[in-house]
Amino acid sequence: MLADRTSLTDLGILPDASGSWPLGAWFDSTHARPAHQALKRLIATPLGDIESIRARQTLLPQLVPVSKQVAWAELQSLASQVERFLASNYEIVPARLMSRALLAVRLHDVIAHVAQELRAVDSLLVLSEQVYARISTISGDPAFTAVVSAFESAVQDGRRDVLRNAVARDNTLALAGVDAMVRGRPPQEDNGDDVPMRDLLGALVAAIWQLDAFCSLATASASVGGVMPRIAPRGTAVLEFEGLCHPLLRNGTRNDVLLAGDERVLFLTGPNMAGKSTLLRAIGIAVYCAHLGMAVSAQAACVPLHDQLIVSITVRDNLQRGESLYLAEIRRVRTIVEAADRGDAVLAIFDEVFRGTNIKDATQATTLLVDGLARTAHGSFVIASHLSEVAELRADSVGVTCRCMQVDTIGDELRFTYLMQRGISDVHLGMVLLDAEGVGPMLRRMAAG
Repeated sequence: MLADRTSLTDLGILPDASGSWPLGAWFDSTHARPAHQALKRLIATPLGDIESIRARQTLLPQLVPVSKQVAWAELQSLASQVERFLASNYEIVPARLMSRALLAVRLHDVIAHVAQELRAVDSLLVLSEQVYARISTISGDPAFTAVVSAFESAVQDGRRDVLRNAVARDNTLALAGVDAMVRGRPPQEDNGDDVPMRDLLGALVAAIWQLDAFCSLATASASVGGVMPRIAPRGTAVLEFEGLCHPLLRNGTRNDVLLAGDERVLFLTGPNMAGKSTLLRAIGIAVYCAHLGMAVSAQAACVPLHDQLIVSITVRDNLQRGESLYLAEIRRVRTIVEAADRGDAVLAIFDEVFRGTNIKDATQATTLLVDGLARTAHGSFVIASHLSEVAELRADSVGVTCRCMQVDTIGDELRFTYLMQRGISDVHLGMVLLDAEGVGPMLRRMAAG
């Protein structure tokens, strides 16, 4: 499944340009900066076939206990130290000429430093061997299999015994003597099959960051207390969540969401603060996390494979390009319409589409959008709007289902339930809020002169 950066930042799945990451506290429990970066790359790479998703769904629960058993602080400290050592340019006896006096001055300190770093390499391999024992029998998708292979190659390499023996002798000169084996590269004419040990160690360090990222994803998946969704074939018309909730609202209101049969468009109405935007994000996050192989915050779920996820929630104008809000909205909608017209299995989510123009044009454009998307061959489209007129015009149309956010009236007060129900909202809060904030009475007094 493809999802552009705009969609992922609109949903809070990845950080935006300012660094704000609404779902960061949920997703990210990594222990080092490189692992944090690896996690973001993992999140940005959803899976595209049922087999891979099911393999990830099997993998993540197995990593939850592993994450709790790994000595992450020590592992990341040693991995960082070894990574710096492998990138260093220390030379015990430089190939270039130097005076004996200068060599004598620097030799002792350099040998001592290299010996200390090689002890760290050995410690990392010892700790990595313990980690490998925990992950070696865990099966997963190809990305995780590569992690296991990197651990295996490093901890089972025969040259490790030479390093281990040098460390056991606790002899600085003996340790320095294996530096060329650990950090060196074979001559270009060497056609041996052995992978340089420094390459194995570099791959091991990268695998440690990747394992940390996988464990972070597993922890996030387990923390929602939800279910692993059933993944349906691409093009299937059923998108269903029972008891769906936003992952950051563990005790929040749960809603049932269903697009089945010929239904392509879910048109959602309701006043401000009724929970429309939160529900839209909950749907988008759940579908995307399903394609990451994660559990979703729902009591039951069926998610078809999608080719694309496209979200249009926080479209903005662009003064540098001379692009008005309405033009920016049109171009975003064009991306969605082109994908639907190609026959892509696309999930598109709109929040107050065409708000950059007048009410008449917005109503006409939204009605045309609903008419077109309702008749696509594939795809699911969720549109939240204040334009109840559009819902009333298309409530009985094939391919369209109308829902609204329930608002209860208690005397003169309104109570938001955050529950979605069938029908079209007739609640209008614009003037109510204007009066509640004291602006309405002031304006009436001013208008009365």
